[in-house]
Parts: sequence; structure tokens; C-alpha cells
Amino acid sequence: MTSDHFSAPPQLCGAPGLNHQNMKAKLTFLLVPAVAAALQFAPTVLAQSPPDKPARQFQMERRARWTNLTEEERSKLKAAHQKALADPAVRAARDRLKQARREFRELLRPALLKADPSIQPILDKMRPERPDRNNGPGGD
Repeated sequence: MTSDHFSAPPQLCGAPGLNHQNMKAKLTFLLVPAVAAALQFAPTVLAQSPPDKPARQFQMERRARWTNLTEEERSKLKAAHQKALADPAVRAARDRLKQARREFRELLRPALLKADPSIQPILDKMRPERPDRNNGPGGD
């Protein structure tokens, strides 16, 4: 195949409105707004929905599973849970879990402030105003 197979026929080259410069300008005039519009929607199309807090999501899933149980199944599960919590080994493991959470929280805040002291007001804002939870029933 020769290069003349890829060139425009002579009758089109001289036609009004079909010269290369004019076509390039029209293409740019149409292509730039189309690309800009596509980029406007790309973040919403490609983005994933922000995940809810993992703990919150876990709670929501657990609540959904709980509602799928019959009343008889729920009462059996509650009774088994209470019985399991009466086991000294389970109670000791639960106490260790509570203590580990407490130690983690006590270490995390100073580490966050060490990493970036300017977040102090943010942490203060995040800290809930509530009475000491350790004195309440089942406190953590």
C-alpha cells in the first residue's frame, strides 16, 4: 500500500470547511468541553462510598443478624451468653480485654499528640462529655 491511499482525495482538500486546520480547531472546541464534563463526573462514578466506622458497621451487621433470629433463638442465645459469662475463665478473659482497651486508649492519645500537637483541639472536641463509665453497670 502506498502513502496516497491514506491521504484525502483531491476534491475534498479544496472543499470549504474541510481543511486540516479548521477540523483540528473544531475537534479541540468539542473535545475539551467533553473531557472536562467527563472529569467532573469521574470522581463520583469511580469513587466508592465511604465506609462507615468499622465498629459501627460491625454493630449494624450484628443487629441485622440478631433480627433474623426468632424470639426462641434469641432467648436461647441470651441464656447461653449469660451462662458463658459466669465461667471464671471467660470472665477473666473479658476483664483482660477491658484492661487492654483501657491501656490502648491511654497510650493512643499521647502518641497522637506527639505525632501532631496541633490536633489537641480536635481530640478535645471528640472526647464525649459523660460521667465516669467505670462506676456504671458493666462499665468499660
